[in-house]
Amino acid sequence: EAKDITEARVIACVGRGVDKKEDISLVRQLAEALDGDIGCTRPIAEELHWLSEEFCIGISASEVKPDLYIGVGVSGQVQHVTGVRNAKIIAAINKDENAPIFDVADLGIIGDLYDVVPKLIAELKK
Repeated sequence: EAKDITEARVIACVGRGVDKKEDISLVRQLAEALDGDIGCTRPIAEELHWLSEEFCIGISASEVKPDLYIGVGVSGQVQHVTGVRNAKIIAAINKDENAPIFDVADLGIIGDLYDVVPKLIAELKK
């Protein structure tokens, strides 16, 4: 069920680094562990149709201002980053150390999201 993503306090955002639609559940678990909501990049909503456009964040979608934004497999193209620039803390998980998201992130983890996210969820549940 879609919520108003612009009102979210915490957002875990699905990017193209997520390999298949079923894997969105991993990002959803992270969002839930943080008492947050899920968001996505435009390709996830418009090209792949994995999530509704109501979850889409970016210059031509919703601009958000959460306390914490975590881009999971988000490359960080300017169209998307413009939509999160007002987040208090921008965090990123990406295996590409040269991903543009790291240029704007306050915190970054260079690593495979399939390894990192389950470990984060486990720690948050402790």
